[in-house]
Amino acid sequence: MTWIVGTPSLFGYGIGISDIRVTLGDGSERDCLQKIYPVGRFIAMGFAGSVRIGFAMLEVLSSLLGAAKEDEMWDPVAVAQWWPEDARRVFEGFSLEEKIGQSHLMIVSAFPDLENEDAPWPRAYVHIFKSPDFQAISIPVHKLGAIGCGTAIEPCQSAVDELSNDHKRMFMVMKGETGCPGGMANMLGINLTKVLQRTQPRGISSHLHYCWVYCKKVIIKTNDHWAKGRWSSFKVGSGINQADEDQSQKFPVLEDGADSFAMPEIATSWGELERLLSAKGASARGCVA
Repeated sequence: MTWIVGTPSLFGYGIGISDIRVTLGDGSERDCLQKIYPVGRFIAMGFAGSVRIGFAMLEVLSSLLGAAKEDEMWDPVAVAQWWPEDARRVFEGFSLEEKIGQSHLMIVSAFPDLENEDAPWPRAYVHIFKSPDFQAISIPVHKLGAIGCGTAIEPCQSAVDELSNDHKRMFMVMKGETGCPGGMANMLGINLTKVLQRTQPRGISSHLHYCWVYCKKVIIKTNDHWAKGRWSSFKVGSGINQADEDQSQKFPVLEDGADSFAMPEIATSWGELERLLSAKGASARGCVA
């Protein structure tokens, strides 16, 4: 199953955080799928529900957004208005067997604040769309939206509610931005990682992808880290202020006794998922994220 959490930050970028687990047609679970991707210029989308429908949604939205020229950007509010019609068309094109798995989508985006010439940074947006009507749900700044089975699991939903409604908790997460561009997303991700590792909810992996959506680029990293006893070492910051070649996610080897928490082999397309699962004696047919 899936847990994808998103929030539009005040720091000029949108945040999306997604786990990697899928449930196969036989009910077994595997940690093997990336569920959030860039789909356009400064727009990313994550999916929950039927994996085949999710990848179809990614393909169609990427194609539609690809109509923009290299120096053009889509207004996220406009995309949220016209996308439901296309999403419904994609959804209805699938069999009842696939549609039973449903399709929930989260679009994370950033756009210049054209109404305020003095704005120091762009505005961020998070919109959620759910089958069968896919009407847009807009998430307010520094409130958390979520899709997937995590919305029905108490520890996960409690974490979302607490961070959305407890201003002190959210302020602590925001402090991650101090001297560290993108650090708020890391702080949020570390909070969610600890919730998942502590509670081990069925259907949700502790391995996460972090997604930063800026008006410069979309950056996706993992929550790989080292742990020793009560202590953990995470890389922080999105790397937006670094050259691409400097954005390595590798950690130095720590002292004896430290354990590595590293992302397993991941599929990033339907074809890759079929091959990965087939190599392990499983089938991708009917799998749900």
